[in-house]
Amino acid sequence: MTEPQELFVISIISRDRIGIIYEVSKAISELGGNIADVRQSVLCGYFTMILLASFPPNITQRSIERKLAEADSHSESAIEAVVKKADENAITSGTSAPENAYVLTATGHDRVGFVALMTSFCVRHNINILDLSTTTSDGAYVMILVIDLNHCASISDVRLDLQNFSQENNIKAVLQHYDIFRALHEINLPIR
Repeated sequence: MTEPQELFVISIISRDRIGIIYEVSKAISELGGNIADVRQSVLCGYFTMILLASFPPNITQRSIERKLAEADSHSESAIEAVVKKADENAITSGTSAPENAYVLTATGHDRVGFVALMTSFCVRHNINILDLSTTTSDGAYVMILVIDLNHCASISDVRLDLQNFSQENNIKAVLQHYDIFRALHEINLPIR
């Protein structure tokens, strides 16, 4: 029988440099931690990462904080870490997207409040945002949201309102099912 594991969510931020992922993952593995899920990005020269890891039951939040502080003491730039015990009831089994997962892509002129504007549309339609990324290029702002439409009254109403919303706010918005988006945008390279 497998020993029960303790789940922790760990958030990391540091000035970007080579070796941060190694230092953090090494510290976690030295505690017997297994990284289950991770998201990492570099934003304006800052490394950011959030991960979910399972640990043996004798590993506490404090022991993880100490181990990451030890890794920080040997690093070139400070590693800020926040460790929280995960609510096991909130963690869903599997990592597949919900049945009504869609991708909403919004493009418009870069301006203050763009993210707030698009997320207000989601709130009005009871849409849960599962993942969000943004970028700017030549004065244009691009937002890609993976959203869950399971709590919407009608997907056709969402599509219709999105069309009106886009016109009113001078935004180009495209809504497509997650499976279609993934099929069109995934590159499957053979591993030799």
